[in-house]
Amino acid sequence: MTHRFTLERRIEFADTDMAGIVHFANFFRYMESAEHAFFRSLGFVLHEQAAGNVRGFARVHADCDYLRPLHYPDLVRIELLVREKTASSLAYDFVFFDERGGERPVARGSLKVVHVARGPQDDRLRTAPMPKEVFERIAVAPNP
Repeated sequence: MTHRFTLERRIEFADTDMAGIVHFANFFRYMESAEHAFFRSLGFVLHEQAAGNVRGFARVHADCDYLRPLHYPDLVRIELLVREKTASSLAYDFVFFDERGGERPVARGSLKVVHVARGPQDDRLRTAPMPKEVFERIAVAPNP
């Protein structure tokens, strides 16, 4: 079972504003990229659609506190930590680090997602338990 994942990525020029600082909204894209990479590392995908069935994880909460700016072409390390798990939801904490600041964070964020599904006869997505194999592979991080 795993509860931690780290992703590194290079800041691209298109991620920045006129001052060369990463636009605040991109931190949410980075959190989602880390979440997708976390699932891929476990052999899963976040969203699937086949034979009229759809399942995935809907976002129900996201936040981010910005502590220092990131610039083009910084290398950013995004650490994902599973804070909470229920039968149908996951909550993650994210900490962002750049190569200049050592272990001093650039930003901190969180994301809460709920597993949803829709069958071929359903008219909308509904909360559903996570697939057993996903639930069993993801652990909650121990308290520090």
